[in-house]
Parts: sequence; C-alpha cells; structure tokens
Amino acid sequence: MISNSQPSKPLKVLFLTAYYPPEVGAAQTRTHEMALRLSNTGYDVSVLTTFPSYPSGIVPKEWKGKFFWKGSEEGIRICRVWSYTAPGGKFLIRLLNNLTFAVFATLIGLWLSRPDVIVVESHPLFNGVAAIFLSALKRVPFVLNVSDLWPESAVQIGALKNPLLIWLGEKLEHLLYQRAATILAMTGGIWNKIRRDGVDASKVLLFRNAVDCDFFRPGVDGMGMRAKLGVAPDAFMVLYAGTFGMFNDTQSILETAARFQQENDSRVQFVFAGDGNERRRLQDFATENGLANVRFVGSFPKAAVPALLSASNCVVIALKSLEFLQGTLPRKMFEAMACAKPVVLAAAGEAEEVVRMAEGGICVPPENCALIHDAVLQLVTNPEQASVMGQSGRRYVQEHFSQDKRANELSGQLQLLFCSPNGDAKPR
Repeated sequence: MISNSQPSKPLKVLFLTAYYPPEVGAAQTRTHEMALRLSNTGYDVSVLTTFPSYPSGIVPKEWKGKFFWKGSEEGIRICRVWSYTAPGGKFLIRLLNNLTFAVFATLIGLWLSRPDVIVVESHPLFNGVAAIFLSALKRVPFVLNVSDLWPESAVQIGALKNPLLIWLGEKLEHLLYQRAATILAMTGGIWNKIRRDGVDASKVLLFRNAVDCDFFRPGVDGMGMRAKLGVAPDAFMVLYAGTFGMFNDTQSILETAARFQQENDSRVQFVFAGDGNERRRLQDFATENGLANVRFVGSFPKAAVPALLSASNCVVIALKSLEFLQGTLPRKMFEAMACAKPVVLAAAGEAEEVVRMAEGGICVPPENCALIHDAVLQLVTNPEQASVMGQSGRRYVQEHFSQDKRANELSGQLQLLFCSPNGDAKPR
C-alpha cells in the first residue's frame, strides 16, 4: 500500500507516455500500474497518450480516423491524441511516430487542466521535449522515467549513424536530465550513466522494473491454456512471451528448438507468444526447418498472461549481445519469477545478476543456442531443481521487485517535490 502521508489537497499527476494499455508491454504495464496505484490512494491522475498501435504499427479499427479522444478508465482520466503509425520497424517510421506524438501531445496538453507534476516516459526521447514545453508553459515540475539510454541504444544497434543526429540526440538527452526535477533510472547501468554525465546525484533515483506479485502468482490453472495452445499435459513447455523485436534474440531460441528436434526429443515443446517486426521471419524459419515442436500463438491480453505462464515449465529470455543491453532488466523476467517459473536467461549484466542472486534459474551467455539447449535439458531432467528455482525466484521478487514497493517510492518522490520536511504542503 502507498503511504497516506500526502499533502491535504490531492496532487494532480499527469502521466505523459506513448505507450499505454490496451497495448501490452513493459512500458504500458508499468505506467498503468503506477497510475492506478496512485489513483487508488487519493492522487488525481490523468494520462496523455496516443492511440494503440504497438508493436504492429496498426491502429485497431475502433480507434482509426480519430485525432483526439478523451475518457475515463478505472478512475483515471485518459486523453489520446493522433500520431503517425505504419506497419514495419524501420527507423524513420518509428522516428515519425515519436515526433508526431510529441508535437500533438504538447498542443493538446496546453488545453488540459494544469497538473501539479508531469511524469514522463523518456523512451522515446521526444516525449521529454513535450514535457519540457508543458512544464515551462504550465509552470510545473516534471519527473523523467528513463527506461532506455537514447541515442546510445540506437547507435549500438546501427539504427542511428548520422553524426549530426547523434550529437543532437546527446544534447537533447543532457537537456532533459538538467530540466527534470527528479530522474527515475530503471537500471543500475542507466543510473550510473546519468550520474557520470554530471547530473546532480541527489535527483537521480534507482527505480527498477517491478511486478504485481498478487496478479502474477503461482497456482493459476494452466491446463486449460495448454489445451488451447495444443500442448500435451505431460510435455515440457518452454515459453517465450514478449515482443519479437531487434533486441530480443528469439532466433537463438528457435535454433534451440531445432536442436531438440534433431535429437528426436519429443518431450520439449516451444511456445512463442507475442508479436513484432521479426515474427514473420521467425515463422518462415520454423516452417523451412520443419520445426514440429514450435508454436506461434500470437499476443495475449494481460488478463491471460498469468495462465500462459502457469501453463509453462520454464521461461526463456534471450537478449542480443549488445553492450547497452547489459543494463536491461526485462519485465517479463520478473513476471515469470513471480509465477514461480524457473528462468533460462541468455543475457549478460544486471539481469544475470538478479537471476543469480534470486537463484531463480539458469544463466548462460547471450546468443548461444547450444548452452540454452543444455540449460533447458537440465530443467527437463531435474524437475525438483526446477521447482526449487521457481519458488526461490518468487520469494526474491516479492522482497525486492514488487509493484507496491515501487509505487511507494514514486509517491515518496512526489511528496518530496511538494512537501516541506515537516510535512506541510509547499505552495502550488
């Protein structure tokens, strides 16, 4: 529960984000859960976002043709504004999507009632530009949630090569850090990078990803889900659930499935749940190689994800071998651990540290299908060990990565902005 020691007048909080439900994803879930928890404990919460299109780039027909929409869901006021979308993961398309949302969010934001504070999701970086303008024009502070280091990540994957654009991106990044009243760093790597850039350390808070341990929990019946997926009750189900994008190494997981099939090991079945730009290529690979032990089952609504996780015997998370990804903490890792499922993690850095500390699974180097295969086989042949890992992982996330804990931390930061040390409200 969030602390009740708030200013007497409820704080008006505006969340500014390009990602929000009904989309499914880490940023969408994180923002929604924070907004809902603040709203349920007395904060006056609004969300300024765009129409759903992630990750396909296609806006559902019920939202098409709209420039602006305003409504209320779960006690939260929601404003949606148009942004450019198109199928495909090309850098220019994503850039236009990010830029148009920032422009129109700024214009629409001027007409919204004045908040007390803006909480902005910094990825994409242009969201921060909108926050700077709205913060200045409405004379309110903004809290910057940094979930990705940009332009650094775009440079490392080769999506951004123009020296001038890189220079401009870095200048914009530093400007946002200087203008923000508080910076929430999603990983230790991000936290260290921001502080190395000369930002006042007192306003940078380590604010790691978290999970709702009541929603994601063991004991949910997964047999009905198995039947729906076409997975036999006695099969060992390996699950990948998430985006098929450029950072996730789903190719290595597919190649792991190919190894099991070559060994005629019919015990192991692989389920790929999700969507993204890489999905078609991955399905073509599975078809061309005749992978009978692989199923692509599409995306599931959030309400069905605990059952999907419960249907599995283990969850595989694989990231590309890129330097900036060593500072990544995938939310799906916490969801799997909260459901007491052992994790096979093919990644290096902070995620590996968490899994090892939690004793919640098996860690192998990134982009190594042979070692992913061996880790899965170890869990197949040692079910008791797999169960112990799952229970250990759940205990660890309950203690260190619960969403309630993060909501309390955010509430505390908001109170610091508006309350004097003796608890009296500062003028607003």
